[in-house]
Amino acid sequence: MNGRCYKHIYTKLSTKATSIKDAGGRKQLKSVGQTRVSTFRRWAGLGRTQKFLRLTAGLGSQVFLAVLESVGPCRSLSHPSSLALHLTWLAQKIFNIKDYGAEGDGKTDNTEAITTAILAASQQSSGGYVYVPAGDFLSGALNLTSNVYLYLDHNSILRVSDDPALYFCVPSTTTDTGPCDFPFLFLSKLQHSGILGYGMIDAGANSPPGHLVREYDSSTNMLLPLEWKLPRCTYFSCRPKLMVIKDSSFVSLANLTITNSPLWTITAVESEYIIIDSVTILGDRRWPNNDGIDLINSRHVLIRNTTISTGDDCIAIVSHDSSAIFNITVENCKLTSTSAAIKISAFEQNATGNIYDLNFRNIQITDTNRGVCIAPRWGSGTLSNMTFTNLTMETHYYSTAWWGTAEPIYVTALSMSETRSWKGQVKNIHFENISARSEQGAILVGNTSILQNITLRNIQLTIDQFSNLSHPAHDYKPSIEPQFTYAPIDVALKTLKFFLEPIEDSKSTPEIGLKPVRENVFRLKQTTTEMYRE
Repeated sequence: MNGRCYKHIYTKLSTKATSIKDAGGRKQLKSVGQTRVSTFRRWAGLGRTQKFLRLTAGLGSQVFLAVLESVGPCRSLSHPSSLALHLTWLAQKIFNIKDYGAEGDGKTDNTEAITTAILAASQQSSGGYVYVPAGDFLSGALNLTSNVYLYLDHNSILRVSDDPALYFCVPSTTTDTGPCDFPFLFLSKLQHSGILGYGMIDAGANSPPGHLVREYDSSTNMLLPLEWKLPRCTYFSCRPKLMVIKDSSFVSLANLTITNSPLWTITAVESEYIIIDSVTILGDRRWPNNDGIDLINSRHVLIRNTTISTGDDCIAIVSHDSSAIFNITVENCKLTSTSAAIKISAFEQNATGNIYDLNFRNIQITDTNRGVCIAPRWGSGTLSNMTFTNLTMETHYYSTAWWGTAEPIYVTALSMSETRSWKGQVKNIHFENISARSEQGAILVGNTSILQNITLRNIQLTIDQFSNLSHPAHDYKPSIEPQFTYAPIDVALKTLKFFLEPIEDSKSTPEIGLKPVRENVFRLKQTTTEMYRE
C-alpha cells in the first residue's frame, strides 16, 4: 500500500472514530489503518469461526462498516497484499436494503425488498451483511440464511408489521404455545448468522399505547393482548414471536435494542453456540408471555452485558424434549420482570433431557416478582450443577395473575397435575454471595422428587413488605399442590422454618430462620418448608 493511500485511510478512520461511543471501539478503529490484512480478516471476516462471533459481538461490525466507508479512492489499488484490496472485496459483501427498494418511512411494506437483499447475500460464496441504514423500515416475516448477518445501523428501526398475511406457520416444539409459531425473524438450520448493530427492532405490541391491546384489567394491572387472525393457532400462539432460532449454530446477537414483543422475544430451540451480548430487551411490564430470552433444549450459550425488562420471565431455560441443556453462562446482566428474572424448568411429557452446568454471576435483579425460580413441573430429567453467585435482588408482589409472591429464591420440584407429573431430580444447586431485599423468604419444596445438595453461602436477606399489597404466603402455580397458601402477611413474612442438615455432621435438627451452622452454609435434608406464627 502506498503512503498516500495509507494517509487517506488513517485520516478518515481517525475522524470516523470520534463518532463511535465506545472507548474500545475508538481505539480499535484508529488502529485499523495500520493493521495487517490477516489481522483485519480476523476482525471483519464472514463468520467462519466461533472466535469471529465473539469479536463481532463486541465491536467488529461497527468498525467493519466504518472502515468500508473510509476507504474511498484506495479501492482502485490492486496489490494483493494491500488492505485496500481486501476492503474492496469486503465491500462486495454489503447489501444495503435501500438498493433493493426499501423505503424508511415507517409505512411502506419492505418485506420483499429486505428478503431480496437477504437472498442476494446468501448467493455469495461466503455470505454477507444485509445493511439496514438509518430510517424506519416496516416489514413482515423474514428468514435469514447461513453466513448472512443483518446489521442495523444507528438510528435505524426495523418495525414489525401487524398484518397477519405477512406471517407463516412454523411447527412449534412446545405445546404451551400451540402447534404453530409465527416468527418475525426466523433462523432455521443455519450456521454463522445473526443480527448485529446499534439499531432497534420495534415489534409494536403496545406501541403506540393501545396498539394490539384487547382490554386492560385494572384489578391485576395486566394488558390482555389482541389475538391475531392466524391459521392453526391456539390462544397463546395467535401472536408472532419476535425471533426464533431453530436447529442452528454459531448465532450472534449484539448491541441491539428490541422493544414491544407481542410474544416471546428471543427463542432458541435445539440450537448451540449462541452469543447474546449487549442486547437491550424492553417489553411492556403489563404484557403477558413477552419473555425476554427462552432457551429450549439448547446448549453452549453465552448471555452477557444484557438488559431485560419484561412482563413475563426475563430468561427462561426450559426442557421440552429429550436433548440435554448444558453449558449456559449468564453474566453482567440487569433484569426486571413482573414474573421471574431467571426461570429454569421442565415442562413437557417428553422433557427427559437433563439440564446441567448453568452459571449465573454478577446479575442485578430489581423491581421483580421472583428472583431465581427453579421449578420443574412435567417430565423426568435431572436438573443439576447450577451456580448463582454475586446476585443482588429486590423482589415484591404484583398480583395473583402473575406467578410468584416475591420470593428471591424459589426451588420447587412438584407435579403439574395427576396426568402431568414430574419424576426427575433436582440436585447440586449452589447460591453464594446473594443480597436480597424481598417481601418473602426463600422457598424450597420437593414433593414427587427430593431436593438434594442445595447450598446457600453468604446470603443476606432482608424481608420487608414495601408494596402495600396483601398477598398469599405461597404460590405453587402451576402444580397439583394447592395453588395458594394464605396467611396474615404481618406474621407470614416474619420468618421461614427450614429443616436443615448441618454440614459438619449428619444429625438432623430444625433450625429457625437462616441461623448459621458453619460459615452460613446449609444443605437441605428434608424438603418441608412452611410459614408459621411465632
